[in-house]
Amino acid sequence: MKCIKHLVVIFIASLVTSCSMVSDPLKKVGIGGRVVNYQGDDTIDSLVIPPDLTKPNLQGLFVENVGVTDQTYKVTEVQNVEVKRDAHRRWLLVDIPPSEVWSLSKEFFRSFGFKIAKENQKIGILETDYLEIDTKVPDKSLGAIRAALSKALRTQYGLPIADKYRIRIESLSDPNQSEVYLTLTSIGEVVKGEQRLWQPREKDVELETEMLLNLMVFLGSDRYEAINKIQASNEKTESPVSVIKSENGYATLVFQYNKNQAWGYLGWALDELDVDVEDRDVIDGSYYINVVEDKGFFSKLLST
Repeated sequence: MKCIKHLVVIFIASLVTSCSMVSDPLKKVGIGGRVVNYQGDDTIDSLVIPPDLTKPNLQGLFVENVGVTDQTYKVTEVQNVEVKRDAHRRWLLVDIPPSEVWSLSKEFFRSFGFKIAKENQKIGILETDYLEIDTKVPDKSLGAIRAALSKALRTQYGLPIADKYRIRIESLSDPNQSEVYLTLTSIGEVVKGEQRLWQPREKDVELETEMLLNLMVFLGSDRYEAINKIQASNEKTESPVSVIKSENGYATLVFQYNKNQAWGYLGWALDELDVDVEDRDVIDGSYYINVVEDKGFFSKLLST
């Protein structure tokens, strides 16, 4: 598989750090017990976003008068939705054709107040815009005095956090089945002097898992069964990946998988790193990505 230097470096960085990405969120919070509340009426367009966090393409947003077919409401029927997991990632195997999963995924995000910022059905990737999540700290966690002050002043502790999601849908040999990957990317507001800026923040694995559960239910899974399936997927297998240096000087990743499995890992790594995928060629084993030339925020961060 041919790959460019930028992609190799990105992918290696992902694999080095990914062992903790699918850390067990079930130990911290009971799956299914978290209320996910996004502020759908708000927007963060007016805020300062670092250049590396390129603003989403606003063309092709999901519009209000979109035609809704009877297929959209098949979510009321119980479907077979399985949870798959290996050493680093979780994904869904559903008995629904990719075209239907595509439509349902858009409706799923719309139900939380998201707009679709970018979509490419040809390669099976759709991405939402950033939306602020309710970060209000529960009163019981603040203590009596701070909770009383918070209510009196009508303020809340904690700076705003905004999330966006990417869904990647993979077709299989069975046209009535699909693999579905959901990835969360978050930014948080920070105060620097008199400025309030947005910068990348660590992934909230608990939230990502909760949204995966919500997606399972939206696709037709029974909620109780979906919770059990996620809990059962806790057992993970190891998947060693080695790095060798080829004769041309580029690093090469060696997977202990077949071509299809390695292809799946590559797609997952690009999802995790929020890489803008323009196109892909499954037969040739190539991804075509957009590389951000403006170093912007990250170069300033590294130089301080």
